[in-house]
Amino acid sequence: MHSSDFDAVYLNMLDQIDHVSVLAARQNGINKLRSIIEKLWPNGHPTRFVHVAGTNGKGSVCKFLEAGFALLGHAGSLTGPHLFDYRERISINGKFVTRKELVAAWEDIVWPLCVEKAGAGQVVSYSEISILLGLVVFDRRKVKWAALETGCGGRYDSRMALDVEAAVLTNVGGDHPKTLGATLWQRAIEKAGIARKDKPFITSVTDGIALKAVEQITEHCNAELLVVGKGKIKAAISEIKAAVPSMPEGSLLHSSHQQANAALALATVTRLTPSIDRAKMLRSLSKLSYGGRFHKVDDNLYVDVAHNPDKILALAKEMKERFAKRKIVFVLGVSNARDGFNTFSPLLDIATEIVVTQPLYKGVSVELLAASLQPHLKKPVIVEGNPAHAVLRARSIAEEIDGMVMVTGSMYMIDQALNENPYVRHINGSYGWRFPENKDDMTLPVDDFFFEKAK
Repeated sequence: MHSSDFDAVYLNMLDQIDHVSVLAARQNGINKLRSIIEKLWPNGHPTRFVHVAGTNGKGSVCKFLEAGFALLGHAGSLTGPHLFDYRERISINGKFVTRKELVAAWEDIVWPLCVEKAGAGQVVSYSEISILLGLVVFDRRKVKWAALETGCGGRYDSRMALDVEAAVLTNVGGDHPKTLGATLWQRAIEKAGIARKDKPFITSVTDGIALKAVEQITEHCNAELLVVGKGKIKAAISEIKAAVPSMPEGSLLHSSHQQANAALALATVTRLTPSIDRAKMLRSLSKLSYGGRFHKVDDNLYVDVAHNPDKILALAKEMKERFAKRKIVFVLGVSNARDGFNTFSPLLDIATEIVVTQPLYKGVSVELLAASLQPHLKKPVIVEGNPAHAVLRARSIAEEIDGMVMVTGSMYMIDQALNENPYVRHINGSYGWRFPENKDDMTLPVDDFFFEKAK
């Protein structure tokens, strides 16, 4: 195969022809959302947006962008999914939106809109609701800049309904092959599809077929391509260390891959607002923590929402860097039919003990997960179906061996294991209970560990 055979723009067209019934419907959904936004804000939304896509790191980059832009005025981010509480999706100046203002945005604007569309035989999707709520809150809070995290893929992401100042692509990995394509170049075409005409496109993708896809797609829409390569990342990391010689406890910037994400955010903010004080921005970034990203919950208890092989590999690397001499008890759970060994294999050689558990929603059974891991381990895998009990058991083991616990994998599992609000946790875990077609698949934990604890 010659490199001249690869034509991302043409291949995208062939994909659209082959799957026109599905992809045209998705594009139509984007167009409908755009018309809703234009009706709500006929003069354009007052916030300036940056759209972020990528296999890993897009949520963290959004948080870094929020912190950087906050030096210039009110700044926000719209991310997802949430870990414990829906409010986590909408952040302004580093703080989650309040329950009161979220309810007000819902009842004043978004819920009536959903009812109106339902009357016309249209459904406003979960993703679209989150976007609209974010837009209402950003408008009411006079947010000047906001970062938007792609839901899945890019080209057909609902956020394509918005005009943005720039697009950012963190990386292209092995995520969602069933929906984004089995090959790396297919996923690159999908993610690079967030490029906007005549707007900057900033990426850490530096080589291979993925970069070629990015180059061709950005050239096709006349987007200015800025590649934050290894040299620029290395220079930015040196800049981080100079600006922050003593990294605060719990900072995202302790890990090398988060420093690379910060370098990408720094390049983006500098491109869009050249007057930014870079050292001041880096000091602001150093204060950031992000729930579920190597987050310390309690003494010797950490959580990380790594749930695909690329993220697990990054987590393993960080744990080796920070806890090389510690004994580690892992609590693992996966969802969406993921293979346990293919997902968690980088952790097996650093695990002292492994406890497997099962998320309620879309969870892979503990028996199946244990069976996939056991042939590769010398010690027996510990099986505990209830995620909350699994964490308690892991903490007991860690205490006996003077070790630590890392809970990772499915976000659904982490929510069920550690969400301290039993009512929100119940809502999270029982999503879809009103849909008749789902009733046979749902087991609602009405009288479970957390409700007992709350009494």
